[in-house]
Amino acid sequence: MTEQQELSVDDVYARLRAAVDRGTRDLASTRGLAERFWPVSADKPLERRPGAKGWVAFQVKRVLRKTMRWYVEPAFADQRIVNDALLRLVDDLSRRVDELENQGGEA
Repeated sequence: MTEQQELSVDDVYARLRAAVDRGTRDLASTRGLAERFWPVSADKPLERRPGAKGWVAFQVKRVLRKTMRWYVEPAFADQRIVNDALLRLVDDLSRRVDELENQGGEA
């Protein structure tokens, strides 16, 4: 017999529970990262490099940003809506899984 066939149901459950617990900790940190970056925007601080070349590049970037904003901002607005909906969906699914786990423990 192989090792997988020799494992009892309790052993398999314990391994799965440990994997889920590890995933939950990773999920919490991933959720924090998602919360931080979901509001996508074209507004990113410009950094000016030293010297005349840096000044010229900074001015060009300022003008380009203003002229391109009308084009990119609607896509970013749509992306923010999608990101928010996905985060809400993940929260709802997580809540449902917790409820099902609680119901399974009570039975």
